[in-house]
Amino acid sequence: MSQASANLSRDAAVHDAAARSLIEAGDPAADGRALRRCLGQFPTGVTVVTARNGERLVGMAVNSFAAVSLAPPLVLWSIRRESSSAADFLRAGHYAVSVLADDQVELSQLFGSSHPERFERAPWQAGRHGAPLLSGAIAHLECRLEQVHEGGDHLILVGHVERYARHEGAPLLFTQGRYGVAQEHPALAEAAASSEAAIGPNLTDSELLRQLVYASQQLSLDFESHRQALGLTMPMSRLLTRLRQGPCSTAELAHSTYLEQDEVADGLAGLMQQGLLCLRADGLRELSAAGRERQAAIAGSANHYMKDKLDGMAEADIAAFKRVLQALGRD
Repeated sequence: MSQASANLSRDAAVHDAAARSLIEAGDPAADGRALRRCLGQFPTGVTVVTARNGERLVGMAVNSFAAVSLAPPLVLWSIRRESSSAADFLRAGHYAVSVLADDQVELSQLFGSSHPERFERAPWQAGRHGAPLLSGAIAHLECRLEQVHEGGDHLILVGHVERYARHEGAPLLFTQGRYGVAQEHPALAEAAASSEAAIGPNLTDSELLRQLVYASQQLSLDFESHRQALGLTMPMSRLLTRLRQGPCSTAELAHSTYLEQDEVADGLAGLMQQGLLCLRADGLRELSAAGRERQAAIAGSANHYMKDKLDGMAEADIAAFKRVLQALGRD
C-alpha cells in the first residue's frame, strides 16, 4: 500500500470513529444491565460446559470461555457463585467444553435455560471422565480442573486440557444481544468485488456467494440507522416483531427471537420504559397501543427502505432474485 493510500485509510478510520454516536455511558456500579450491554459490544463464541459429579450431570451455556496457555495447555471460564451448578463443577474435578456450531442456536438456548431434561433432549456421548460431549459441536476440550480463582460474584475455573477434538463447521457467535455467524469482512468482499468488476457478470459460484454475503451485511448495517431513529435496539425490534403476533411469555420470546434471557430482560425493560408493552394479569407480555404503532413504523420504514433500494430494477429481475433467495433458503 502506498503512503498516500495509507493516509487516506487512516483518515477514513478516524472520521468513522468520530461519527459514531454515543449510546450510553456511566458508572457500572449504578447500572449493571448497562454495563452488560457495553460488554456485549465484544463478540464471543458460544460454548456449553458440562461435567459429571457422581450420577449428576450438569451443563450450561458459556461465553466467558477463553484460551490461557499452550504450554501447559490451559483454558478458563467463569460461573456465578450463586449458580446451582457451581458446587457440582467444583467437586467433579473435570469438565468438558463443547464449542457450538452456527446451526446450534437451539442447543445454546436449551443449555442457557434451567430445563430439567437438557441432557435427554440433546444428543451427546460421554468423555473420558464422564462429562458429556455434545454432538454436532465443532470442537471438544476435555479438561482437568487445575485452579479456581476468586472473581467478584463469579468463580474462574482454569482447566488443563487433557484431550481435544476439532470437527468441520463454522462457529456460533454472540454479540450485542443476538446470535451471529462468522463471515468475511465487508471491506474484503468489496475489494474482491472491485477486482472482479472487470470480469463482467460471469461470476463463479464462490464469487456469487461473496457478493450475497457482502450485500446482506451492507443492508443490515444500513437499516440499523432506521431502528436507532425509532429509539430501538436490535433486541427491542425483534421483541416487537414477535409480540405483534400476540401475547407471549418471556421464555417463548427468548426461544422465538434467538435472544439470551438477559437480553430479553433488557429489551423488555426498554420497551416497558417507553410505554410500548403491557404486562397482563396472566404474566404474558403484549403490545400497548403505542407499541403497535411503533412496530408498524418499523415495518413501514423497512418497506420504504427496500423500495428505495429496489427502485429502478426491472420487475422480472426482482422476481428472479426472490426465486433464487427462496431456493437458497431451503434446507
